[in-house]
Amino acid sequence: MIYMNYAGMAPLRFGAYLKGLLAPELFGNTRLPQWFAQAERLRGKVADWLGCHADQVAFVPSTSMALNTAAYSLNWQPGDVVLYNPNDFPANVLPWEKLARFGVNPVAVENWQDPWPSRTRMVSISTVNYATGIEQPWRDVILQAQARGIWTCVDAIQSAGVLPSWNPDIDFWCAGTQKWLVSGTGLAVMVLSPRVLKQLQPPFPNWLSLKEPGKVASGLLETARAWECGWISQAALARLESNLDYLTKISWEAITEKVKQRRNYLHERLLDMGWHVVSCPKRWSGIVSIDPGPGRAELLVKSAQSRKIIVTQRGDYVRLSPHIFNPMGHLKTVTQWLAESYTAL
Repeated sequence: MIYMNYAGMAPLRFGAYLKGLLAPELFGNTRLPQWFAQAERLRGKVADWLGCHADQVAFVPSTSMALNTAAYSLNWQPGDVVLYNPNDFPANVLPWEKLARFGVNPVAVENWQDPWPSRTRMVSISTVNYATGIEQPWRDVILQAQARGIWTCVDAIQSAGVLPSWNPDIDFWCAGTQKWLVSGTGLAVMVLSPRVLKQLQPPFPNWLSLKEPGKVASGLLETARAWECGWISQAALARLESNLDYLTKISWEAITEKVKQRRNYLHERLLDMGWHVVSCPKRWSGIVSIDPGPGRAELLVKSAQSRKIIVTQRGDYVRLSPHIFNPMGHLKTVTQWLAESYTAL
């Protein structure tokens, strides 16, 4: 099988799978100290990877949970505005649209260069469009929001692991680990800015948010750990730690270059064949998307499956997303299939 859908659910790296095999629940409470120690050690490794402080790192079950946490963190007032991209993945749309019940005005933004409403309190943007693979102007948006004191939320799941995607001016940085970080489901990283930790309160506090868990009088922690929603699977933490160690040894710069090499290879070959490529070589990500024409995307995906090639459909587009785990021979096989498919379609 040739897997070309790392921007979707990535196959779990075998070494990470082995690290997450042992269920600590087998031993009851006896391994709780090691569990807590692992989470704190992993915070440090995430901080080293991104360039933030370990106290800013929280672990939550999914990107959706991280985005909802951001959405419910502000003390919203009737008439407040939140800006978001209506063409994004539903996880980046629903949390903001649901704020309407508090009197918030969710404003859909197609062009981020258009003037922002005066009562804008938060902007939400993804680093990469999940369908086209085009990098979004998230840096410019963050810069403009920061200059106006507007809160910011960035979904970096389509960048984290292959492209630089963190910025110290981002208030809520959210990224699940099941895609380019190849760490499986059940875990997302949420990085909070210092001003979030100073000025806002976690919307879903629980006993693990306390300075002394189990003692309400001890008060909430002043670190990102207070923003976690409860227990995080030890297996998920172990898988991410294993992969961060593995990918760091390769070097993040080398990973970026290798992924870029693969997406450029696909992009150029597809153009040579005559395919309508909708992704962009300048505002690039690991995703290459093609438009095969009305009603043809599903047929193309099924054709790939018949050849044991895994790609995915996103609306009218077909999306290919290779990782460093795809040898160049895989890409040559895929382009051969696409050349035959172009003639057939």
